[in-house]
Amino acid sequence: MKKINNFWKNLLQWGVIAAILTFIITGLITGNKADVEAYCPFGGLQAFSTYLVNGTLACSMSMVQIMIGIVLAVGVILFSKLFCGYLCPLGTLSEAMGKLRKKIKIKEIVIPSGSIADKALRIIKYALLFIVFYFTLSSSELFCKNFDPYYAMATGFKGEITAWMSLTTVILLFCGSFFISMFWCRYICPLGAISHIFKFTLWFVAFILLFVLLGFLGLHIPLTWILAIACITFYGLEIIVGKTKYLPVLNITRDTKTCNNCGICAKKCPYRIDVDKLEVVRHIDCTLCGECINSCAQKSLQVNRSKKFRWFPTIIVLVLFAAALWLGGNWELATIDERWGELPTDAQLETVEMSGLRSVKCYGSSKAFSAQMQKVSGVYGVATYVRAHRVKIYYNPAETNEDNIATAVFTPFVSKLNALPADISVLNIVTLGVDKLFDRMDANYLGQLFRQHEGFYGIETEYACPVIVRLYVDPNTDVSEKRLRTIVERKILLMPTHGGGETTIKCNYQLVTLDAAIGTVSRELFVQQFFRGVSYPYKKNMEKHEGEPTGIYELTYPGLEKPIVTRALPFLSNHLSQKSGILKFETVLNEEEEAVIQITFVKGVADADKIWEYLTAPKWHIRKSDGTEEDQDPKLVFETEGKVIE
Repeated sequence: MKKINNFWKNLLQWGVIAAILTFIITGLITGNKADVEAYCPFGGLQAFSTYLVNGTLACSMSMVQIMIGIVLAVGVILFSKLFCGYLCPLGTLSEAMGKLRKKIKIKEIVIPSGSIADKALRIIKYALLFIVFYFTLSSSELFCKNFDPYYAMATGFKGEITAWMSLTTVILLFCGSFFISMFWCRYICPLGAISHIFKFTLWFVAFILLFVLLGFLGLHIPLTWILAIACITFYGLEIIVGKTKYLPVLNITRDTKTCNNCGICAKKCPYRIDVDKLEVVRHIDCTLCGECINSCAQKSLQVNRSKKFRWFPTIIVLVLFAAALWLGGNWELATIDERWGELPTDAQLETVEMSGLRSVKCYGSSKAFSAQMQKVSGVYGVATYVRAHRVKIYYNPAETNEDNIATAVFTPFVSKLNALPADISVLNIVTLGVDKLFDRMDANYLGQLFRQHEGFYGIETEYACPVIVRLYVDPNTDVSEKRLRTIVERKILLMPTHGGGETTIKCNYQLVTLDAAIGTVSRELFVQQFFRGVSYPYKKNMEKHEGEPTGIYELTYPGLEKPIVTRALPFLSNHLSQKSGILKFETVLNEEEEAVIQITFVKGVADADKIWEYLTAPKWHIRKSDGTEEDQDPKLVFETEGKVIE
């Protein structure tokens, strides 16, 4: 009977591990990159803090993650560290390492709770907490990803990590927890530190109110100082006080009348709490895991002195998690909410909301949208909601109107869909009116729908209600309303991704009108109109090698004009710009109307073999806009060598 007392807790713990592995494996099979941070409460708390301090959200954070973080805080305050004891995959692995050590009968290194070593080691997690929140609030990006062992392992050490940090924490997680019971959770985990802060609820509330009051009185303390003071204060409370008083409301209790003082409960406690010496376990480390209850033959240990509360922690964990999912799915904070300009006297701003803007999908794209709107006369602010791809635009009705704003939001789209066969000299132009075509991303997806059918060679859009879509088609292609409607109103687009996978895009476009008049365009005009070449001259290299003989290396690349390829070209150019003797990278049309890559180089410094070596390098060396550098996996794979044409 004892062995099944913790069945539901163990089921939750290993169920989480199984779900994470399934999520990752499914992503590898389908080619859709798994979001390993999807339910990370620590990331959610960091994101929420950046929103409170900076008014922005980290790109990778969703409302579900934020709500899980907030619900975790509520759960710790009211019920104890249930996430740590029942859901956290790192906590589960820490426990597993301790059980493995016992199974193979290796002696544990015991660090008694309250000892000098114990108190000294506990400062590590507060130091990490300070570092994480300092850099996260400074950059609006999640610094914890640099060293989080879960993130490193879940991404196969290919995420946004710092290799030495991640490797160090993975070693500490497994080796530390193998030799020292719950080493990671007790001493390293910054989420454990913030959970302890929430456990000291009254102190936490008093701390917040103090700094709010100081700010109200005009004494504005730098954020760095507030973070440092908080970490030092609560570390001191942890090692000096070490227990809570009024909250949480659930605690392990011991019946002193039936207890025979055997001490087994203390030995079974993963955190080495002296349960056998306490009537009510309010120790800061307690997670209500129930291992002590499970070990007690006298049934002297219960939750709040009652058998009926034994299952409350499991039930509460499930309820809180479900509440976080529901709240995250039905409520959203603005990713950015910005105002600008001087509003005319007595002017009153109005708002217009626009949804379905798929290009507004993260913090970066939100800032780009804000920059776009700042150029529109009469617009004084925007708020973006990236989960719903929705924006709210603040404008002065005396200066502009909703139609003008819609026109400014719309970005015309021009894209070549397929290579033009040699025997086509003239193309027909078919004009459609398409509804629910909200922005450039939608136009791209609509183009992808037509790309998958023969006879369609180009697409362009123009703002109107509905949006004007012009298709450039083979004169022999069926462009009946029935066929066009079938293509336009398809609900699912399977779009190829880099690496050979596919991603599923939900579509909801509607064909509203079909112009009966069909225009024409010559092959030459079409080719010129739809070629979108790129040119990246490297000024420093040009100045360095001014006047020296140059050559041009040319090669073809399949699908060079496809978006999936063109998106990779800036990275390739960045890589080449740092190579000796390379002066310019560009894409052009050759005499056969074929899009090719041309690389201008200095003869005597580089040659065809050297350029091919650069192109096929196992890593691309990328210099970022902030001046940092890193090696990345190539985004393009070259199989056919080019040649020097000049």
